[in-house]
Amino acid sequence: MYEVMKRYLIGLMMVVMVVMTAAADNPLRVKSGSLKPLKDAGQTISCTFDFTKTNANQKPLNEYLADDYGSSRRDFDSEVPTMVQWFTERWDDDIKKGPKYTKNADAPFHMVVEVRTLQLGSRNGLGASSFSGYVNFYRKGEAEPFAVVEVLKQQGTQFGTPLPGYLGLNQAFSDLAEFLCKLIKRAK
Repeated sequence: MYEVMKRYLIGLMMVVMVVMTAAADNPLRVKSGSLKPLKDAGQTISCTFDFTKTNANQKPLNEYLADDYGSSRRDFDSEVPTMVQWFTERWDDDIKKGPKYTKNADAPFHMVVEVRTLQLGSRNGLGASSFSGYVNFYRKGEAEPFAVVEVLKQQGTQFGTPLPGYLGLNQAFSDLAEFLCKLIKRAK
């Protein structure tokens, strides 16, 4: 009887671990609309990052950068092109049947990565960079998004190790692109 219960408990623990890992694997969910229009090959998509509504540690971004991270908005803004580059390179690597990234604002699709909360870890290099927010997908000429994806919490990690600072944020945006491509692939 003891051996049967032990095996049952171990099996149950394994199932719970697999479910928890799968749930933690993709921190995105489609909040509204459908990503199906993005499954067509041969299209292009442009991308912008929006930090206008970003808070960190319950402070506006500028205040957080100065007080908690020892940086400035100018330093942060100088890192944004690298964040976009990491995101778009991963997007183009991972999107198989879907729109490739273009800098051309006249693309048939446009996505806006809207960052609502942000963490850069600590100044001493501890903790992972992370963010949450939304990714809004638009068709050319339309004011309302046809799909909105919620980013619950995207952390910057490599090989399971948390990365702090701007490097961690770059990695978090790269991982976001990977997860978005997976959602598009599964879109119905």
